[in-house]
Amino acid sequence: MSTPAAPGLRDRRRRETSLEICAAALDLFEEKGVAGTTVDEIAARAGVSPRTFFRLAGTKEDAVFIDDGRFVTAISDIGRPGDDIAALTAALRAVFARELEDLDADPLARERYLRVRRLIGHEPSLLGAAIRREFTASDRFVPEIAERIGRPDSDVRAAAGLTGLEMRTALDEWARCYDRGETRSLVDLHREVQQLLARASGA
Repeated sequence: MSTPAAPGLRDRRRRETSLEICAAALDLFEEKGVAGTTVDEIAARAGVSPRTFFRLAGTKEDAVFIDDGRFVTAISDIGRPGDDIAALTAALRAVFARELEDLDADPLARERYLRVRRLIGHEPSLLGAAIRREFTASDRFVPEIAERIGRPDSDVRAAAGLTGLEMRTALDEWARCYDRGETRSLVDLHREVQQLLARASGA
């Protein structure tokens, strides 16, 4: 019989290996570009077999998105029966703000995420992978939340679309600020983007 600690140890090791793959992919993408980098090169630099790479990362583009799961996990169980779009939007904003605050407070994760966002601005294949992952995640959590709150899928997609745009815009501006030599708080940028989009929409 296995001990209760065993699954935790396996999960931690899986996470550590995934982070090693992510670091190797980031280094190689920055050095050679995405197109000039192969899966075998990433696996070799991370010290894993190509088989392990594909099991944990999937594609070379997906290898750098190891931290994206934090947002999907955080929003997967939000919403209460009877919530309308306004309540759901507020709940999503609160979750994203909390996750961005946690990201701001974790120097290693912050640096990793910043490198990814900067690469996305120069690598169309990474932008495509990011968009694909977002739609795949939405297809998974939207029906679950809609059923939980008793609203149509379209209501949830509208709230998720608006708050997702706010978060992406904040992250992109964060990367641009860094390139200009400015250090900004993700939480502050997220709040400013919400205000800007509200003014732009006349809300």
